[in-house]
Amino acid sequence: MIELAEGLGGRRNEARSPTATATAAVRRARPRGEIRRSQILDAAVEVFLENGYGGATIDLVVERAGASKATVYSFFGGKDGLFAAIVEERVERILAAFGDPEVVHSDVRHALAHIAERYMEVAMAPDAVGLWRLIIAEGTRFPELARTFYQLGPDRTHAHLAGMLAVWRERGLIRLDDPQRAAAQFFDSVGGDLHRRAMAGILPKNLRAAIQRSIDHAVQIFWNGIRVDGRRA
Repeated sequence: MIELAEGLGGRRNEARSPTATATAAVRRARPRGEIRRSQILDAAVEVFLENGYGGATIDLVVERAGASKATVYSFFGGKDGLFAAIVEERVERILAAFGDPEVVHSDVRHALAHIAERYMEVAMAPDAVGLWRLIIAEGTRFPELARTFYQLGPDRTHAHLAGMLAVWRERGLIRLDDPQRAAAQFFDSVGGDLHRRAMAGILPKNLRAAIQRSIDHAVQIFWNGIRVDGRRA
C-alpha cells in the first residue's frame, strides 16, 4: 500500500492516514531532543524548497522552527549539515523496508516489490520531488551539495540493494553478473518516466494507480532477468 499525498505541488492533505497517526504516536514517545531535531528538519525542508539552497539560511530555519540558532548548530553544525540530515532521514525510510536477506528466504520477488513500494512512497512524496528539483537546479553552483545528495541518497540505497542481490546470488536464488549495476537499474526502472514527469510537475489523474503500475512492471521485468529457472512470467 502506497501512502503519499494526492499532489506534489503543496502540503499533504489535512486528513491523517493511519500511517501519519502512527508516526505522530511514535514522535510523542520519542525523547524531547529527538522530537526537537525532527521539528527543525521539517522546518529546514520548507525553507530549502521555498528559497533554494543558495537562498536558504540558518536564520530562516530558526525563525520557521521557533528554535534558537545555538540549538540548530548543536544538532547539525550548519546549513550543509542540515541538508545532509534531511537526505539521510529519507534514505533511512527506504532502507527500513529492505529487511535482512536471510529473513526473506526464497521469496525474492516479494522482497523486491516491498522495497520498490517503500522507495516510491518516499521518492514520490512532494518534499522528496522538491529536493530532486533543487539538486538539478543548483547542483552545478554547489557541486558539494550534489555529491552529498548522491553519496547519502542514491549511492547508499543502491549499495544496500546490491549487497542483498549479492547474498541472494550466493545462495543460488538469482543469477546476475553485476549486483551494483543491477541495483541502479532496478531503482531507475521503478521510478522511471513517472518520477521524471513528477519533477516536471506532470502527474496522472490517479497517481497511486500509476505508481503501482510502475512498480509492478519494473519488478516483473527485473525478476524475469534474474530468476534462476530462466522462464518468463
